[in-house]
Amino acid sequence: MLKSTAVRIGLVLTAVLLLAAGGWLYTRRAKRIEIVSYIPESALGFLEINDLPQLLTQTTSTKAWQQLAPAYGISDKLNLLGEVGRVGWLASLAGNQEAVIFSQAQVALVATSLEVRGEAVKPRLALVAETHSRASTLQSVMEKRLPELAQSLFGQAEKQTSEYAGVPVVSFGISGSERKLLAARIDGELILANHEEPLRACIDTRLGRAPSIASNFYLPKARPTVGANASLFGFVTAEGVKRLLRFGTYLAAGGVVGKAALAGAVGDVFTDFSAKTCDGIAYGTSFADGQIIDRYALLFKPELTEKLKTVIKAAPNQNQALNLVPAFPREVTVINVINPSRTFDELEKAVSSRVDVAQSFLLHQFLIGVREVALGKEPSGMKPGEYTSVAVGDEIVGFNLTNEPLNRVWLLAARDRRMMARLAESLLSQVREKRMAAIRHEDVAGFDVMNSSEPSRGAAVFIGDVLALGARAQLLRLIEAHRSGQKLAATPQFTSANQSLKSLLAMRSLPAVPLASFSSIKEESNEMMVALAHAFGTRLIPVQVPALEQLPMAASATSLSEHGLLFESQSPFGNLPFLVSLADGSITRKEQNQ
Repeated sequence: MLKSTAVRIGLVLTAVLLLAAGGWLYTRRAKRIEIVSYIPESALGFLEINDLPQLLTQTTSTKAWQQLAPAYGISDKLNLLGEVGRVGWLASLAGNQEAVIFSQAQVALVATSLEVRGEAVKPRLALVAETHSRASTLQSVMEKRLPELAQSLFGQAEKQTSEYAGVPVVSFGISGSERKLLAARIDGELILANHEEPLRACIDTRLGRAPSIASNFYLPKARPTVGANASLFGFVTAEGVKRLLRFGTYLAAGGVVGKAALAGAVGDVFTDFSAKTCDGIAYGTSFADGQIIDRYALLFKPELTEKLKTVIKAAPNQNQALNLVPAFPREVTVINVINPSRTFDELEKAVSSRVDVAQSFLLHQFLIGVREVALGKEPSGMKPGEYTSVAVGDEIVGFNLTNEPLNRVWLLAARDRRMMARLAESLLSQVREKRMAAIRHEDVAGFDVMNSSEPSRGAAVFIGDVLALGARAQLLRLIEAHRSGQKLAATPQFTSANQSLKSLLAMRSLPAVPLASFSSIKEESNEMMVALAHAFGTRLIPVQVPALEQLPMAASATSLSEHGLLFESQSPFGNLPFLVSLADGSITRKEQNQ
């Protein structure tokens, strides 16, 4: 009897303790905020993370991480950070305040402007973090870690203190250099910036002296477009899109597009077009089936979206050209649209109708130049695009077996092979104006390879009813791969990626898309893992990792959604290799400057 009573008392005490612990944890839990309320309305864009531990746990749960991390000796590194974050309340009991801050923080990276000097473009950035910690705790961590961060960035940095709107500001930098690290604290919020302008803008917003981006009319529409529960969410405003288009056009002018007439002036056309038609860009990252899904949505005005749906129509996947791509390319782009040339013309009309007359004329002349650079002039008596509309089929594939852009090969399915042959001759023989290049025919394993005497024009060869255009050396590799049966479509890396892409499209009931791409991530994944291994102090870096060879290719699709243009990608690591390369590049540059 006494024993039974003691057991009951023990159970009651246990229940009371559990309830008390639960109540304590409930009162200690961080109350989530809308981090966008801390971001200035004038910002060009931002990227937010509302749960850092969850993001790390999801990343280390991907199939690729599970396969690669043990080989590089870092399988328990990011996992540990995620676990520490998820049990941050235990860290508080142990007095580890930094772990508590990490586990509770909501973070946003904010771009407020772009500083342009010659060819250099420097974004002005601020990192805003609501730590949900006591002001005294955050201040203590700042005093300890900020000097260490400044030293890792600049070496021996000078510390200065100032004040803005009543908020203390500390800055670190090198005498005579414009590079700076600035920091401010408002209660439990930490603001880091690389320039005074974004720091002050964020302080003004936090203090209610300026409006936040939360009032942006298009922001609520952006979130569900890329996944309402995305682990990462980003948004670029309409003004930010204008800036990106201007710089994007400037960069494109350095490639094939830059050889076309009026390449420099056309940037103003697209800038004006975006101002009248684009409401912003949304970005979201989520996790599914052990892989990472990235979505980008270019948000158009409703009337433009409806117009594009009538212009851009995906053609059924024929895979006539795709099946010729050799095994293990670096990247493959597949265009499946009904009559690509006519679609190109209709897109021009859609843009031209939304800019003024002068800009419409500039755009038309520019696109004529692009056609002539890429495909040569149309035969006499035909309008631009008229000949290619009859000759070129509904499938165009571009691929590269190397990292050199000049080694890219284009595969064009023929609608009319005879006319396609004339198009090839026109391309290979044209140099400038009335000058003509000679064409030399070469028999390679029974295939007639046409070589232009002008090196920039390359060569051409028919394989079945598909015309291949590119440098002679790359076409010879294509022929050899075709003869030996070494095809991309037969590799497990492509098969897995293609199946992932089909699953992604099935979620939106899309049988086909106008644009798809596949790319190898082997090299960038290795570089990322090596960088992380160095960062975590791993001594032995493997020379060969068999699991790298088995990684599926990254697969992406571009289509039209309810709100505009949607780009969806499913890959083993998503954008993580790119983000790690940025951080690793900053460290490398710092070390080189010391």
